[in-house]
Amino acid sequence: MDLRIKKLTADDIPLLQYVGRATYEPYYRHIWKPGGLDWYMEYCFGAKVLGPALADPGVEYLLAGDAEGAIVGFMKIVLQKPVPHTGILNALYLEKIYLMPDFFGKGAGQELLKWVVAEKAVPPGREAVWLEVMQSGPVRAYERAGFENIGPAYFGHELLIEHERDGWVMLKRL
Repeated sequence: MDLRIKKLTADDIPLLQYVGRATYEPYYRHIWKPGGLDWYMEYCFGAKVLGPALADPGVEYLLAGDAEGAIVGFMKIVLQKPVPHTGILNALYLEKIYLMPDFFGKGAGQELLKWVVAEKAVPPGREAVWLEVMQSGPVRAYERAGFENIGPAYFGHELLIEHERDGWVMLKRL
């Protein structure tokens, strides 16, 4: 897949809000209590949140498109953040990686994972890339990309259904 990756700016907030909802809601609507999905969308993609996040030099929102210009998905990365459970300080945190429904199950996620490692983690000399995933989430996809489960994560959002709050920290050493 020929991916085109673009770093988003404050001018892209409406686009990021659209892509955030379009890539999250089809997969995760069922894990929220009433009102929870709307709360979470505002928590992640509200203009009051995105403005400061997009201005932070340590955070990047990256939009992925294909060669024909279709939106594939997006990623949010924190360029350097310590890995829980390890003592590794020099790591890239992949906070979000979401795909548009038309690209789910077609290898796009694996390509994005390879890209973020090769383009965002290796050049500055990061020791690892890590992320958190719900136990009911795409754990196997991350394992296929070379990530290993290194310990528990917990998603404590009050409006999240209780049995969806447990997760894993996944690590790829570089």
